[in-house]
Amino acid sequence: MRIVPLTAMLLGLMLVSGCSHPDRVGDGPVAPARAALPPLPERWQAVAVAAGPVADGWVAAFGDPRLAALVAEAQENNSDLQAAAAQVQRAAALARQARSGLRPAVQAVGLGSRSHIEIEDIEIGGQAGLPVPSSIEYDSTSVLGLVQASWEIDLWGRISDGWYAALENEDAARADYLAARQSIAAGVARAYLVSIEASRQVGLAEEAVDTLEHLHRLVGLQVREGVAMDGDLALIRANLEQAREALARAQGARREAIRALELLVGRYPAAEFASGIDLPPMPTPPPAGLPSTLLERRPDLVAAERRVAAALHAEDQASKARLPRLSLTGLAGAVSDALENIFDPTATLFSIGGNVAAPIYQGGALAAGENIADAELRAAIAQYAGAALAAFEEVETALDSGVVLRRRRDAAVIRVREIEEALRIEDLRYRVGESSLLDVLQIRQQAITARSDLATIERMEREQFVTLNLALGGSWNAPEADPPEISEKDGDANP
Repeated sequence: MRIVPLTAMLLGLMLVSGCSHPDRVGDGPVAPARAALPPLPERWQAVAVAAGPVADGWVAAFGDPRLAALVAEAQENNSDLQAAAAQVQRAAALARQARSGLRPAVQAVGLGSRSHIEIEDIEIGGQAGLPVPSSIEYDSTSVLGLVQASWEIDLWGRISDGWYAALENEDAARADYLAARQSIAAGVARAYLVSIEASRQVGLAEEAVDTLEHLHRLVGLQVREGVAMDGDLALIRANLEQAREALARAQGARREAIRALELLVGRYPAAEFASGIDLPPMPTPPPAGLPSTLLERRPDLVAAERRVAAALHAEDQASKARLPRLSLTGLAGAVSDALENIFDPTATLFSIGGNVAAPIYQGGALAAGENIADAELRAAIAQYAGAALAAFEEVETALDSGVVLRRRRDAAVIRVREIEEALRIEDLRYRVGESSLLDVLQIRQQAITARSDLATIERMEREQFVTLNLALGGSWNAPEADPPEISEKDGDANP
């Protein structure tokens, strides 16, 4: 068949044009982004910490199976994560679509027609001019089969730049997906810790109510026996109502915290989750690594950097739009007056052609396209620099917060111990008449407040551990447990 030379030519030109995937992630694309950052210190300023690798698997570090199960449930059901996964699939499809411009577009065309003409009862002049009745009948068949190919040769790399930009955007979408997974894991952990603290606060409030109810009964008996005064009973009653109000607030806060947790894991917010009252053990603080490693570990920074690279390719593509374009067209097929003869070698035909088009005047559209691409590049660089500086601030703040919280927790532990001892002594003095009931109640309230503050600080310590891991780009799961990448069919064989 004569179609062979056309196919061979197209394949040869594909090889020459370089349809292969180049190295698009070298120092060149990321250099403008990194240049927008200030000089990075060799260590974190907030505190001198070990510069080892940031550990993954911070959820497992808590040693709490309920927390691990809740994080897994959220990863499965969270709607925001599902939306991020869909964006990855969209970006992958756009990349495949952009790559298609590097390949010929081939389509098959088949045409067939049949006509029949029949005319009866016409008169044709005969001998001596006498009319002769007659008729005409005509049949016509035409069959055409074609394969058409068109292809723009990527002489200057303009089409490739569009593909590379799409690939960078796909990488950015995948990084966004990982960032969403880490953020959801951290959000679930925080909500879980808050729900536990809320339950502890409810327990403290219930304990205060129970104690005051006991005192109310005791002082009531003493008043009836003439040992205590009515003023003492009124004071107890006022404190009891205040404690009941605090209990109602604590119960409401617990329901609110549980609903927030249920929402994160994809459940109906019915406030039915039974949170415990024991916080998981405090894990060992992770090594912080070097500030520069943050740029490679944090998925949100990786995404921002990939968008800078995409904008660079888009800028190159816009500038190359001014250059001439070379397009090839090819046609091969057969034409016959009968379908059974369509494969007859004598019926075949083919043609090859090419054209060159160079823009001369576009009304300023090309210049505007370059301006748009340049502005988008500068915006991407600025967004990357802003995200990076915000990330550095998050790490520095989290490191500093860890030091502060440890000091606060040590002080709070001592405060609780000393106030409880003071309460014990004051209660004994009241029983022997050396102290007033008001003094006892004041110290008792201080003890409740101190224990409540300690519960809050212990929850904040664990939240800080989560925040620090998230700020450092550490994953909630171990590397060997990382989820597989979202698989997409290559689509090379698809139209």
